Amino acid sequence: MNLRRIIALSIALIAAVSLAGCGILLPSQRDRAAKNTPGFKSGYSDGCASATVQDTNYRADQVRDENLYKTDKHYRSGWASGFYNCRTNLAHPVSTPNSGPIPDNQPGAHPY
Repeated sequence: MNLRRIIALSIALIAAVSLAGCGILLPSQRDRAAKNTPGFKSGYSDGCASATVQDTNYRADQVRDENLYKTDKHYRSGWASGFYNCRTNLAHPVSTPNSGPIPDNQPGAHPY
């Protein structure tokens, strides 16, 4: 094996072990159980509602039970997860040209 291949394999192995340790690749039983709690589910729903409302109306307030957010770690985790996963503007940034439903409304007529 050449040196580049050994380095590439080493980096890939380190990344895989790091991700597995964080629970991204293989979530623990505790992580899976936490996602099934009523607090997580309620937080996910509120976080998703907040993301959806903010994507359509930037002046809208977020949907969140402040008491639960401060006291329940499962609600807080679910809210963050729901907010991140339901944001629609992450997939299609506003500043991207031709990011609307019609990718190119004038084919062949590019100014460049």
